[in-house]
Amino acid sequence: MSPRGLRRRWARWLLVGLVASLAAACAPSEIADQRRELLASWGEDILLPLYAELEARTETLDLAAEALCAAPDAAALEAARDAWWSARAPLKQAEVFAFGPYSDEPLRLGPKIDFWPVRPGSVDEVLASEAPIDDARVASLGAAQSGMPVIELLLYGHDDGAAWLAADPRRCAYLTGLTADLHDHAAALREAWAPDEGAWLDELTEAGRTSATFSTLQLALSAMVGRMAFTVEAIRSDKLGRPLGLTSGGVPQPDKAESQSSGRSLEDIRDALRGVELLYLGADAEGASGLDAYLEARGRHFAFRMTTALAKARAALDAIPAPLTQAVQTDPAAVEAAIDALGELQRLIEVDIANALSVTVGFSGNDGD
Repeated sequence: MSPRGLRRRWARWLLVGLVASLAAACAPSEIADQRRELLASWGEDILLPLYAELEARTETLDLAAEALCAAPDAAALEAARDAWWSARAPLKQAEVFAFGPYSDEPLRLGPKIDFWPVRPGSVDEVLASEAPIDDARVASLGAAQSGMPVIELLLYGHDDGAAWLAADPRRCAYLTGLTADLHDHAAALREAWAPDEGAWLDELTEAGRTSATFSTLQLALSAMVGRMAFTVEAIRSDKLGRPLGLTSGGVPQPDKAESQSSGRSLEDIRDALRGVELLYLGADAEGASGLDAYLEARGRHFAFRMTTALAKARAALDAIPAPLTQAVQTDPAAVEAAIDALGELQRLIEVDIANALSVTVGFSGNDGD
């Protein structure tokens, strides 16, 4: 989950993009068609497959949790952990699409799926309560007491996890209730976007026609480029900067990291960065479009600079010794180097590419520094 300040900044970027889009509303029809094709490909070739994969993998996780609680042992625990780890990948890669049904009412499914950092005290409250842990109880829980981070804590948070789960029936009731609830929410997220169900994808692909969210194609494109930049900023400031202590006077705060118990923090970041890369290069599917091809068609060449910036960011992330919760205390320079490399990538998207596209995604004095 991004902090409130980042959400405000994303909203500001969207508003600024609306103003910029009005100036570009009279683009040539062939360019407009390319924009619509690009938006459709992002949705059909990237978003929908990722959310379908998330739905499938959360079902696997739910089945693994049921098997673990039926016969708790080390092998079953490892299988459940593997299923949790695997389900993170499509969720994080789709983070660049974390708007609409993910963030907005009435669905607002994102916090129900992935509210972080985890709050152990909130989890302990559920376990210590005498209220039965049934479907109704799980459905009533707040974001801090449900979702993937809490499941992670239950699976990874104790040395002898299988024995710990078996020692109190409430623990397994909580775990299996959460995994079933997670699968339901993952299915709801896919359904909300699917053209034949909730059809939120039409808000993108029908921009300038029937979309109630994007009154022009240029606004929709601006919003998506903004999401690319925003995702990189969230990695820098939220996923790396906060644990490093950049918001706490330089005092490391490892408890602010994502996926702490499992040690998946850095892999979560790599997956989120992969989502940005997918939008730029396009999906590995026949007929798929990416932002690079759209730029090339306009005579703007960013492929080398973008792939170089992405490679530099990945190399800097790879140089951080895992786990991140330890690295922020023992090797802060490596974390700072990754923040800097990601800043270069953010500036490239937010300034150079945005200018080439005649979109405005917003820029403040701290962005990309």
